[in-house]
Amino acid sequence: MKTRWLGGISVAGVWLALATVAGAQSVLDGVFTDGQASSGERTFQRECSSCHDPAEFSGGRFRLSWVGRTTGELFDTMSLLMPEADPGSLTPEQYASLVAYLFRLNGYPSGEMPLPADSGALHAMPIVQVPTSP
Repeated sequence: MKTRWLGGISVAGVWLALATVAGAQSVLDGVFTDGQASSGERTFQRECSSCHDPAEFSGGRFRLSWVGRTTGELFDTMSLLMPEADPGSLTPEQYASLVAYLFRLNGYPSGEMPLPADSGALHAMPIVQVPTSP
């Protein structure tokens, strides 16, 4: 995603601010369940670990790639490109559980409701930085 700047303010930053004001959930609002993240971890081990290590999707790498974007962009990228040998072969629920697993890896809080497997709904959910402890 290209960042567009308008008078020193990124358009993506303005969009995220407006989404927050409008009451949209961010990934800090407990948008996945522990069970869903655990399911995503099992799916990762079964479907992804032959090519990927979880460290590729956590910490600074994750922040640089995804903070400021939406959960829908992450979901779409995974579901369109992975697994490499058979892109799009997992169910939407499996892709959602993989996203939940990546969120847990990066310290986002779990909640009561599972992350929806609906790309449209996920595009309204910004990925923001996890606050650091004082």
